[in-house]
Amino acid sequence: MKRIWAICSFEIKKLFIKPQSYLLMFGMPLLFTLLFGGIMGDSSTGKVTLAFIDQDHSMMSKSLYDTLQNNDLFLLKEMSHNEAATQIKDKKLIGLLEVSKGFENKFASEGQPMVTFKYSPDFTSNAMIDQIVSNAIAKMKIQSTASTVWSNYSKESWEKMYPVLDKEISTSTPSIQKVSITKNMKKQEMGNVSARSAGFSIMFVMIVMMSVTGVLLEARKTGVWYRLLSTPTSRLEVMGGYFLSFFLIGWIQFGVLMAASTLLFGVHWGNLLGVFILVTSLLLCVVGLGLFISGFVKTTEQQGAFGSVIITATCMLGGVYWPLDIVPSFMQKIAEFIPQTWAMRGFTELISRGGSVQDIVAPVSVLLAFSVVFLAIGITRVKYE
Repeated sequence: MKRIWAICSFEIKKLFIKPQSYLLMFGMPLLFTLLFGGIMGDSSTGKVTLAFIDQDHSMMSKSLYDTLQNNDLFLLKEMSHNEAATQIKDKKLIGLLEVSKGFENKFASEGQPMVTFKYSPDFTSNAMIDQIVSNAIAKMKIQSTASTVWSNYSKESWEKMYPVLDKEISTSTPSIQKVSITKNMKKQEMGNVSARSAGFSIMFVMIVMMSVTGVLLEARKTGVWYRLLSTPTSRLEVMGGYFLSFFLIGWIQFGVLMAASTLLFGVHWGNLLGVFILVTSLLLCVVGLGLFISGFVKTTEQQGAFGSVIITATCMLGGVYWPLDIVPSFMQKIAEFIPQTWAMRGFTELISRGGSVQDIVAPVSVLLAFSVVFLAIGITRVKYE
C-alpha cells in the first residue's frame, strides 16, 4: 500500500506544481459557467426587451400593447422609430414591433391587421415572438368580431363593446398554476446557471482526466515503468498508484468546483450522498475512458487531440452546453449512448427534483456499465514496455 500511495502522491504533486493546472481545472469551468449561464440566462429572468412603436395611437394598438406585456419571453418599451433604430444599432435592443397607421380600421373593415417585426440577424428567438404577436392579434380579431355582432343588435358602435369584452375575458380567463414535480419540500430550480455549472464541471473533469491518464504513455516512453518494475513494485501496485491518483485528482477538482459554484452562483447540489455516489461513478467512467483511449494511441499528443475531439462532441450531444429538449429527436436517441447524458440526468434529479440515492440508481448503473467496458478494454491494452 505504501508503494501505491507513493506513486499516487507523486502524480498529484506533479500536476499541482504547474500553475496552468489551476486555470484548466478551476478557472475555466467557472468562467464558462459564468459566460454561458449569464448569456443564456435563467428562464425566470431572461426576458429580452423590444421597442414598441405605435403609429396608430388607437384603442386597438393600446390593447395590443397591454396584451403583449403579459408574456414570459419579452418586455415592451414604447419609443419613437428613430430612438428604436438608434438603440438597435447600438445593440441595446434586439428588435422592434411597429404598429402602423390604420391598424384599428383593419378590425372594423374585417381586413388583416399587420404589425411589423424587425430584429437583429443574430437573434434566434424571432419565431417564438412572431407566434406570440400573431396569437395576440388573432385573439383581438375574435373579440372585435364579437363586438361587431353585438353592435348590429344594439345599434351602437363596436368600439364601446370591445373594452367591456376585453376586460371580461381578461378577468375570467383561468390562470395556470405552474408546479414543479420534486421529491421533497426543498424544491430547487434547475436554472441555466445550475445546469451549466454541472455540465461544465463534467466537461473539464473529463478534459483533465484525458491529460493525466496520458502520463501512462509518457511513463512508458521515458522508461519510468521499466525502472519501477525493476524494484519490488508489482504491476498491480503501479497501476493501483496511477489509478488512485487519477481518481483523487478528479474528486479534488469536482469538489472545489462544487464549493466554488455554491459560493459564487448559489448552486445547490442536493443530496450529498447522492452527489458522492454519482460523481464517483462518473469519475470511474471518465478514468476508464482515458485508459481506453490511451490503449489505442502511441503518444500523449495523440491522446490529447483525440480526447479533445471526443469530449467536445459528446458534451454537445450529452446536454452539457444546452438542454436535450431543444435538439432533434434523432440526436436525443444518440445521446442515450453517451455518459454525459446520464450524468446530467443524475444531477438534474438531485438539483432540480430534490432526489435521493434511490432516484439516481439508473444514471449510476449506466455510468458504472460504461466504466466496466472502458476499464476492461483499457487495462488489457496497457503496455508496460
